[in-house]
Amino acid sequence: MSKHSHDHDDHAHEHPHDDHSHYFIPFALIFIFAVVEAVGSWYTGSLALLSDAGHMFSDVVALGLAWLASVMAKRPNVARHRSGVSYAELTVSVINAITMLLVIVYVVIEAIDRFHNPHQVQGLGLTIIATLGLIVNLIVAKQLHHQAAHHGDSLNNRAAFLHVVGDLLGSIAAVAAGVVIYFTGWMPIDPILSLFISLLLLVFTLNLVRDIIITLRSENNAAKCAP
Repeated sequence: MSKHSHDHDDHAHEHPHDDHSHYFIPFALIFIFAVVEAVGSWYTGSLALLSDAGHMFSDVVALGLAWLASVMAKRPNVARHRSGVSYAELTVSVINAITMLLVIVYVVIEAIDRFHNPHQVQGLGLTIIATLGLIVNLIVAKQLHHQAAHHGDSLNNRAAFLHVVGDLLGSIAAVAAGVVIYFTGWMPIDPILSLFISLLLLVFTLNLVRDIIITLRSENNAAKCAP
């Protein structure tokens, strides 16, 4: 066996362990802190924190599905199309995009309602919890970036990373809302920043949807051109 083949085999054997560690750590961190933020959103009354908790819960699903897809994608007999992406990865990416769109719709509806029915928000508690969430999301983003750097920037990895980017933005918005409310008492900042973050997330999600459509079209075009 050549050195190249030996290296390739070693690399292939390393992947399952790496995928396990790089998905398990983000999954565990996100799950634990999603519960913390859900409770914190009830305690502080913050929509921004609630939206971030919603994104985190969607991340739990996204990372779990991405983990499953990464395992299935390594099976030699797994179904793939001409772009090299497995159908398992493609399906997970679609589910991730749909769940993110559902979260965005919910936050927008709730934010509009809060403009008409303002809620009292505890600025200090919101700031503390959101700051901890920001730290957790930075750790998770680093883990997923490491995963992509070592194992390729697949559609599956991009979909999972999209959710984490959404959490990062949500945490930043929640921290900003907490600071403003604590020092000024201006409650509308909470739904305003929630709407702003939802619009940014919509852009990222639509980009993912575009990539999925391009992948599907490339497969269909290849099938039409086949003899």
